[in-house]
Amino acid sequence: MKHAKSSSAPKRARTSKECSADHECTDDNCSCCGDGPVQLDDQVLSQPAHTLLALALEEIESTGDRAVVIKLFETAIEKFGNEKSLEHAWALLRLAEYAEFMDYAEKAVLIAKELGTAGQMEASLCGLLEARAQVLSFCLEQSNWRDPVPDGGDSDDDVDEDTNKPIVGEQKLVDSLAQLVAAHNALSALSTAVPSFIDAYRGTLTFLFARREAHALTSRMLLVLFDAAVTLAYEHEGWLATSSTAGIDSGDDTRKIAHQAALVWAMAAAECSVDSAVVEARLEPIVKYLASQPNDAECCKLYAQLLLVLCGCYEDEEKAMDAYDLASSKLAQAHKLSPNDPEIKSQLADMGQSFD
Repeated sequence: MKHAKSSSAPKRARTSKECSADHECTDDNCSCCGDGPVQLDDQVLSQPAHTLLALALEEIESTGDRAVVIKLFETAIEKFGNEKSLEHAWALLRLAEYAEFMDYAEKAVLIAKELGTAGQMEASLCGLLEARAQVLSFCLEQSNWRDPVPDGGDSDDDVDEDTNKPIVGEQKLVDSLAQLVAAHNALSALSTAVPSFIDAYRGTLTFLFARREAHALTSRMLLVLFDAAVTLAYEHEGWLATSSTAGIDSGDDTRKIAHQAALVWAMAAAECSVDSAVVEARLEPIVKYLASQPNDAECCKLYAQLLLVLCGCYEDEEKAMDAYDLASSKLAQAHKLSPNDPEIKSQLADMGQSFD
């Protein structure tokens, strides 16, 4: 999506995730900001702050140019000026999360603290904003957070030997995630906040999911981060009998992220050697849901993937084989429903199955 053209306009946030430290950059030749200067089109520049914010989020969804996304965010924030509003605060936080630039998150929290007493919905949204800022802060405090992935990707030879070590300062992360979940639950309880709740829920799942891309994430960090994502998904997708939001449709795209969050958690649990009974119990709600959707290719595929993870957790060989056989059956069903899905074909081939 084209929103910008080259110019000599200065940048104020990093456009490279490999930068070793947060800084305000105005140097066109900066090695950390190698995307070059960006100037927005005049038609885009004339738009109000909320429209620029929407364009930035749209650009992210379309996997657009990183420098353009940052420029859209920054221009929106400039137009907000000194406005004390939730929209301004969330624009700052989203830029902080996208650019991994903590200064913006700190400014967002300052605005949120001023607005949090305006009402129940404002208090819930501001509490959620503060919790997400705390999680981001924890991540950025990790000494190797911005280390690039080693050449050759993440093969077994590249896995950090300390991947299962406890997290330094883990309680801070756990407390922040608990605050995040509590804020979502408070927001979902307000009948007037359904659109805000759905936007916040989708945004938080996306935020947590984006953190998985950092090389610094150990399996233990993935386990803790995605346990919160699974908690949110179970409550807000209606996969628990006690769910208070089962009637709220979060949308297919958000539900797919929730599905994948459960898979990431399961794989992290397997890598951390979590007891199979614990993994089985944690996955029970989503497994029941997936089993009830035999005509949905994505559900059949995810069911199979979760079963394959469980295979690696079981010590009982017979139980492992039963899970493997069921996974094979679910993948074959997924292929019938979606014969052109390359991921399904690849997984069937890996299991030695024909799919022609």
